[in-house]
Amino acid sequence: MSESVQIAAFEGGKLQVEATGEKNREVVLALPLNRLIVKMVRVPDANRADPVAYATPILQAMSPYPDEPLTVSCELVREDESGLICLAAALPESAAGDIGDALDDEGLNVTRVDALVLGQLRELWGQLNDGKTGVRRLVLIGSEDCVSLFVLDDDLPSAVRALSNGSDMRREIMLSLLEAEDFGGARQLSEIVAFGPVPTEGLEAFAPIRSLPCEKNGHAGVIERSLEGSSLDALPESWREVLNETRFKAKLRRNLIVAMGFWLLLMGVIFGVPFTYGLLTDYQKSLSKEHAKKYAEVNEMRSKVMLVRKYSDHARGALEILKAISDRLPDDIELSNWNFRRDEGVKFSGEADDPNSVYELKDQLLSIALEAGDGEESEDEEETPRLFGDVRLNGPTTSGKSGRQKFDVDCRYAKEED
Repeated sequence: MSESVQIAAFEGGKLQVEATGEKNREVVLALPLNRLIVKMVRVPDANRADPVAYATPILQAMSPYPDEPLTVSCELVREDESGLICLAAALPESAAGDIGDALDDEGLNVTRVDALVLGQLRELWGQLNDGKTGVRRLVLIGSEDCVSLFVLDDDLPSAVRALSNGSDMRREIMLSLLEAEDFGGARQLSEIVAFGPVPTEGLEAFAPIRSLPCEKNGHAGVIERSLEGSSLDALPESWREVLNETRFKAKLRRNLIVAMGFWLLLMGVIFGVPFTYGLLTDYQKSLSKEHAKKYAEVNEMRSKVMLVRKYSDHARGALEILKAISDRLPDDIELSNWNFRRDEGVKFSGEADDPNSVYELKDQLLSIALEAGDGEESEDEEETPRLFGDVRLNGPTTSGKSGRQKFDVDCRYAKEED
């Protein structure tokens, strides 16, 4: 059972629900003792495996509704070699109609039925235990519904009864003492302890009386008993079926809500993703169109700038290139062919007496600085960009007739960074 236990006590014909701060529709029902059929039962060793089966006929014989089957519960009090000593209890459904109506009005489901006075007895136990052993006490706990009677042999109950208010207390106590003597043997009654509103006139003849206020309502004791798990549970079988059905419906409702949530999520993914993807696609298309328009404008402007730069760049003019190459020609080289291309570079052919002059010319061409329009080389050769990025030499080869070295040179401009 969950540690969050909510108690609903039925006292004085009214249902009192103790608030726990949590919205919980399942409660432990605590009833007055006169609403239950209760008896101390000695279960023989042969029936140790199933004390409920042994106690059921005994309580059935005590029921005011003999034709109604009882759901009996047994709480183990003591165990020895001879068998078990149990507190047996049952709730007749025919006597709980008003209780069921009160529970339905509050919309509560009962998970367990206990006797409220057992919780009170647990809470008041410290006032009963004075350390004496081998004594028999009569404990009377008064309430609005009845007087609960316990005959205790040390800590073992020998008789448990519910006395109606206004009944003959002397007669009822005498019957209870006889029942205790039959159950636990003959013992002298040492004292009578009365808690709360209990009529004690004339009871001095049995034993000294000790009257104490009843400051405990039993709720905390019932909660402790509920958490133990092995305590009395007089929940009728039909109520248990209703509880299981209610729990099943609640679980089914939760599962349906979760399934509906997953279904809605799935539908959202199925229909929402394409819709969102379409929106994003349209947005990207609009951005792309806007970017293409701007790109076209920038590209047009760049083309115009490049055109202006092309025709305003005198360092790469035909005359400047011819002068730069002519200034670096060795004395024994003569040019025979010249092909100038403004965007790419220049190609030319020539003849030389010495092949070394051709190689020297190639090295001179690679060293021409971009700013060297007047034929002078830049002083800072490492930082100044070169006019020609690539100089391809074809030859030199020896001519058969003249014996001179023929060669072809293809000079390509160095590429500029955008």
